[in-house]
Amino acid sequence: MIKIISIKDKRLRIFSKKIIKYNKIKKIFLIKKMIIAMYFRKGIGISSNQINFNYKIIIIDVNKKNKPIIIINSKIYKKSNFFTISTEGCLSIPKFYSSIPRSEKIVLQYINIYNKYKKKLFNSINSRCLQHEIDHLFGILLIDYFNTIIKYE
Repeated sequence: MIKIISIKDKRLRIFSKKIIKYNKIKKIFLIKKMIIAMYFRKGIGISSNQINFNYKIIIIDVNKKNKPIIIINSKIYKKSNFFTISTEGCLSIPKFYSSIPRSEKIVLQYINIYNKYKKKLFNSINSRCLQHEIDHLFGILLIDYFNTIIKYE
């Protein structure tokens, strides 16, 4: 099975790079690995650095209907000023959940699996999940939202 990097691994803190050269075969292979890992762990989102691939790829499927959204080179274009607080988990921190404030809506610029540029509004759980995964691409974890030090094993 594909190993998901745990919170103790420093590779989760590395900033992910934009994909500049389009290599369809390599990208599809990586995306398949990410999808398998996400569904196997019953997740709703995964970033490529969680499987030790340091490029900006995110996959989400918040409804768990085997219809993943593939997002490459994401950039938040706009965020709403309205925040919601909801519980989040993370595949890299099993059995840990925390309430995190996130923008209710975001407009995201990205490239899809067909190498087409997109700009799309995401709201609610999709927005939350994307913001969580984008944090991963910048080396940010759930625990970074706390002001206190948390000891983990």
